[in-house]
Amino acid sequence: MMIPTDLDPRLGEAVRRLVELFQPERVYLFGSQARSEANEHSDYDILVVIRDSEQPRLRRAQEGYRALRGVGIPIDLLVWTRDEFERYQPVVASLAATVVREGALLYAA
Repeated sequence: MMIPTDLDPRLGEAVRRLVELFQPERVYLFGSQARSEANEHSDYDILVVIRDSEQPRLRRAQEGYRALRGVGIPIDLLVWTRDEFERYQPVVASLAATVVREGALLYAA
């Protein structure tokens, strides 16, 4: 398990909860926080990559948001399967490609 030790402790707790819930392959931080362009109104954009799921993306995200209650920071959460992530990664303008290019890997199994 790889969770950087220099994280905001609240972000570290969020990652820990998501890892416990989803047992993911990877967890990425992306967006303004990952690019060090955040301001006081910025949220934390997190993409969780799981091996597989029969649930729709929205249902997965709802479960994740429940696990994040009380963590103390605003989080925008996406939970994608490996296939969903890899399908779009080759498309340069896709979110998956942007996450890999500009994001920070917070966890890898």
